[in-house]
Amino acid sequence: MKACLGLLLMIGFVVPVAPMVWADEEEVVGEETPKKPLAFIDIGNSKEGSYPGGSTPVEGKWWVDANASILKIETEPLVEGWFEFGPEIREKGATIQAAGMAPGEGKIRSRMGVGLFGPNGFQLRLVFARNEIELVRRGRVLGVVSFDLEPKESYRMELSILEDEGNWMITGRVWADETDRPLSFIISYKAFKAELLFPLAGRAVLIATPFSGEPVGFLEASVFDGEIVMKDDEDDSESGAPAAIE
Repeated sequence: MKACLGLLLMIGFVVPVAPMVWADEEEVVGEETPKKPLAFIDIGNSKEGSYPGGSTPVEGKWWVDANASILKIETEPLVEGWFEFGPEIREKGATIQAAGMAPGEGKIRSRMGVGLFGPNGFQLRLVFARNEIELVRRGRVLGVVSFDLEPKESYRMELSILEDEGNWMITGRVWADETDRPLSFIISYKAFKAELLFPLAGRAVLIATPFSGEPVGFLEASVFDGEIVMKDDEDDSESGAPAAIE
């Protein structure tokens, strides 16, 4: 009887903890199903000189170069280009990923980036002239890190904004095209809801300012609900909507 009781007690302590899986901040252990994007810019099915359906050029002249399969912003008029796509996301976490290039020679160089939640949200910006990555909100630079940027290269950008105990954690990753996505973010910022003044609500954004005199271009862009899971998904690839940018 005592042996049976001891065995029951052991089972009682073991069973509740068996399903638990430990993971660090940047790695999830176990099988995950990749998320499909809420929306993506369908450059491949857009006509020459037009812009993809479901998107809105807010500032600047944006158009699709169908031969190169790239969305460009013209150099004139020279403005801080602003291009929105996808549904409005309101007061919940999201992630945007995009790939683009900002060509130019000499000291005058362009900048480009991605954003979430429209004009009252946050932007991750690549500043080629200073070799810096910035986090920006409403024109104010919230954080800066050094990062070697080569105008002849294309880069992939990822901005995540996730709820954090009633506030918001903003993180950014940048990496050269055709290289592995970094495990860790390179820039972060914690935004307290009491400081925001305006709610986080709006669409995903591409931003670009072609200071160099050459068009800034985007190869692809997708927006996801919450965090993303980096994993190949053939079904998504066949549909034209990437599960995530590798």
